[in-house]
Amino acid sequence: MFFKEMKVKNNNFYFDIQADEKDAIQNIFWCNASSRAAYHHFGDCITFDTTYRTNMFNMPLAVFVGCNHHMQSVILSVALLRDERAESFEWLFKTFLKCMGGKAPMCILTDEDPAMASAIREVLKNTIHRLCRWHVLKKYKKQLGVLYEMFKHRNFKEKLHFVINHPLTPSEFVAAWKDLVEEFELQGCEVMENLYNLRAEWIPAYFKQIYYARMTSTQRSESVNHMVKTGYLKELTALHRVAAEMNRCIQMRKQKED
Repeated sequence: MFFKEMKVKNNNFYFDIQADEKDAIQNIFWCNASSRAAYHHFGDCITFDTTYRTNMFNMPLAVFVGCNHHMQSVILSVALLRDERAESFEWLFKTFLKCMGGKAPMCILTDEDPAMASAIREVLKNTIHRLCRWHVLKKYKKQLGVLYEMFKHRNFKEKLHFVINHPLTPSEFVAAWKDLVEEFELQGCEVMENLYNLRAEWIPAYFKQIYYARMTSTQRSESVNHMVKTGYLKELTALHRVAAEMNRCIQMRKQKED
């Protein structure tokens, strides 16, 4: 078995497998020795995302990604999940903490998945959970598109993104948002109200007090997922090959970092 072979080669390799009452595999987690070491240097702020179509059983591939001192993405650990229920994420986050000696990240960046959010609240109690800015804006892409077109000659899109990105404090953001709403007479606009009500979970001004390695979206995780799917894993990859191919991916990236 790949995991046992890796453990023999390096005792700091970590893996865990969750099985049901019939010994059928439910969830698999693994982490290279180099990735465990990297987490203790670059694990203050991490992104987490899942992707499909990487194996013949269509189990979601979950990847924890950090950012090193060269601003390069670092794969910190990998998992295959049976599903994306809160219970599966809870097992995964508990296993991640156990692997990393109990050290939780200061901040974790994810998309707006309620099951994931529930598991983070339950397991990573002291970790700040931020939502991916790109996913938040994508959720309201259609409604925002209407506003962009309606006010295209008054630079609404540019002004909106300036308000999102540049205020340094929550109070500055609130004041700038209020001015924007008044300028374009958007009082009562549902999309603007929804974005504002969610502000503490995705607006950068609310996270200035923590180090987040310039990460405002899960783009690092998604870039790694895209690289994995196009260069290492295919839809019909057997489970025992997924771990080996992911190990090859991690080693190739480490060589580039060095």
